[in-house]
Amino acid sequence: MKGLRKYISPFTPDQSGAVSVLYGYGGMLIIMDAGGCVGNICGFDEPRWLDSKSAIFSAGLRDLDAILGRDDLLIRKTKDALADVDAEFVGLIGTPVPSVIATDYRALKRLMEKDYHIPVIPVETNGMELYDRGQDKAYRQLFAEFAGNGGDGAEKRGGTVYDVGIIGATPLDTPAKDSPEHLRTLCGGRAVCYGAGDCIGDVMKAETVKKNLVVSPSGLGIARKMKDEAGIPYEVGYPVEEAHCEKFLGRLEQCSPQKVLVIHQQIFADGIRQKAAELPGVNEADTATWFMLDKEIKRSGDAKLREEDDLLELVTERGYDTVIGDPLFRRALPGWKGNYLSLPHFAVSGSLHAAENEEDYWQNAGELI
Repeated sequence: MKGLRKYISPFTPDQSGAVSVLYGYGGMLIIMDAGGCVGNICGFDEPRWLDSKSAIFSAGLRDLDAILGRDDLLIRKTKDALADVDAEFVGLIGTPVPSVIATDYRALKRLMEKDYHIPVIPVETNGMELYDRGQDKAYRQLFAEFAGNGGDGAEKRGGTVYDVGIIGATPLDTPAKDSPEHLRTLCGGRAVCYGAGDCIGDVMKAETVKKNLVVSPSGLGIARKMKDEAGIPYEVGYPVEEAHCEKFLGRLEQCSPQKVLVIHQQIFADGIRQKAAELPGVNEADTATWFMLDKEIKRSGDAKLREEDDLLELVTERGYDTVIGDPLFRRALPGWKGNYLSLPHFAVSGSLHAAENEEDYWQNAGELI
């Protein structure tokens, strides 16, 4: 049955992915819902919520508000809230409600900007896609609004010129909350992680970086756009500290793997796959993902998973003896007798297997389940 889940919990949806990109930029984020989506985003999908607050509001759309399309009510309520919030911008994050009633985001943007005199960033998510699609849309809208405005506005907002721009390093795609710091260090320090610890001024100066590093597929769209429009080259890959790699690979080698499957977001999984393929005895190493699978960086054995049963079918048909992935995926392999090693993914299992920092993540990654 299409969409049936017996073992795996629901993945983080697109509206939460959009929030993960815009979370730390000092905007006022309006979730276009009746109230429930905000609770899911803040309570389950955004690990930073417990440590650093962001102005996230529900539009509070009731049945008649949605049916009658009362945009004037939304505009008025948002303006009232802005009186108490010093916001850099207003972000409009879509859910199934505006998707069903065909909300005109461009019209809302024009009306709100005319009234509020600050930028409005509409992200047309619908609550029915996965988090990385929401991230992709949010990155595109964020950069379309601010990138290239690197003059006095960027200086007033604390913008800095960096050598490397890191795209895709939100908590939904990285091992832990301090992962952006590790990525910046591995890139030589003169690096900025868009959507993770930077500011609007940094986005305004995005066209001054020497190159971009894309660490998750949701960042590929905007990286390619910046290359086409601003001539900024980009690389694809997820760097991991050597000590962490050695510890993880040591655990993997103890399983004497021959055919390995790595499940995660595509770029992170590819980095693990490349390391695994170098181990003695490994004659095949592939990746699989339920999320974006970019054709340009995909290898011949890589697989796109859609239904829960696809995982068991893939593993048994290809004869993998070792699978690496989030602990929740192990439950979807009933009867399989191979070795399963833990590699948590927050967008899959949330706080169940979350790590406070990279040291804790890699200390437990690679455990047999």
